[in-house]
Amino acid sequence: MTQGDRTGTTFGRYELGELLGRGGMGEVYRAVDTKNDRTVALKLLPASLAADESFAERFRRESHAVARLGDPHIIPIHDYGEIDGTLYLDMRVVEGSDLRAAIRGSGKLAPERVVSIVDDVAQALDAAHAAGLVHRDVKPENILLTASDFAYLVDFGIARAADGSEPHLTKLGTAIGSIAYLAPEIFDDHEATVASDVYSLAVVAFEALTGRVPHPGATQAATIKAALLDDPPPASSIDPSLPIGFDEVLARGLARDPAQRYATAGEFAAAARAALATGSQWSPTTVIGQAGPQPTGPQPTGPQLQPTGPMYPTGPFYPDAPGFSTGAQYYAPPVAPPAARRSRWPVALGLAAVLALVGGAVAAFLMLRPDGTDRSGGGPVTVTETHTPTTTTLATPPPDSIPCDTTVGVGSSVTTCPFAAAVRDAYLAAGPKGQARTVDAFSPATGRSYTMSCVPSGEIVVCRGGNNAVVHIY
Repeated sequence: MTQGDRTGTTFGRYELGELLGRGGMGEVYRAVDTKNDRTVALKLLPASLAADESFAERFRRESHAVARLGDPHIIPIHDYGEIDGTLYLDMRVVEGSDLRAAIRGSGKLAPERVVSIVDDVAQALDAAHAAGLVHRDVKPENILLTASDFAYLVDFGIARAADGSEPHLTKLGTAIGSIAYLAPEIFDDHEATVASDVYSLAVVAFEALTGRVPHPGATQAATIKAALLDDPPPASSIDPSLPIGFDEVLARGLARDPAQRYATAGEFAAAARAALATGSQWSPTTVIGQAGPQPTGPQPTGPQLQPTGPMYPTGPFYPDAPGFSTGAQYYAPPVAPPAARRSRWPVALGLAAVLALVGGAVAAFLMLRPDGTDRSGGGPVTVTETHTPTTTTLATPPPDSIPCDTTVGVGSSVTTCPFAAAVRDAYLAAGPKGQARTVDAFSPATGRSYTMSCVPSGEIVVCRGGNNAVVHIY
């Protein structure tokens, strides 16, 4: 037992077992709750924090609020309070590791995996924001991954009320959270807001995709200066194999002006998912509606769709997290893998579209789980592609698109043509083609309506929603 290790001792009704983690916000032990006869992860905060009345009051209030959220990507809290001058949290033991370990193990993650994780974290953030909480410390260490890559956002212990009703606690030199993930306005002594969490999530996505943060610095001062003054580099300039659509999505998420960022974490996640539809070969000077330059050499195959082995260490993991908690284990609903692509379609998405994305609203969409799939009662629909429309006024469908007619097609086996037609009609009824927006469409196959996020991609519009439903509007 190391110095300060309470292994083998008791804490109130808890018998403390092995020390599972230690950080600036305290220690986490595997413990037995003798009153309820269960094994838990018990977080013990430094005694000095209990002596801070302002912190202790906020800790209790935020712990209570987090425990009430009920979102599957936020681990609920069993109990919290103070015993003998020490604040504690009683939390669930979860097997897995954090996103930091995954990035460290592989350098960077496949875009499909990053988008899935961002989806989960965004859902947790939106739930917290709807309850009036700002997390304030979104970073890889606070994103827990199970063996099935189901993500939990943890460590709400430094979360604060979103209305800014409390005294400002973050000061330069004593900033709560990791410098590289904090929004620029925090360094200018502004209150943390929903937009600050969106920025932090964008930093996490950038790092997971490229293996580095957007503003690396040898010192904290250098990192802060870069965040305040410099634009982040395009992710594709670090890894050219990344879908080019991520550049615009990340640039908006990392905007220095909070008002220029996505309004919600869910909007950022939706835009990131839509970026997967873009290819890595396109001209940044091509104007939308014009045919892009055709490649003259072999086409790249793109990033590996699925990891070939474990990307994280196994075993129990307990981050430095007051928000880590206990209860019945949640698991990710099964999601069908995306249909294999036959080839990469060179997408021409021009400067005009980029400017439109910056100045306009990007579609708000949060993937529906698990019943958002447009799936017919008889199973996946298989259609044989026999020809490509030759009318010169029509856009060329991508190779992986299965045409329903000359105006619309499907991009996944779980999407039916009647639903695709409904998405097309809803999209065109809402405005001119070539704009990003969210639409609701009814599926005759399931008898339900689904939200679809539609984003221009060259001459076509790609709409995604439900559970892997993909519609191509030509």
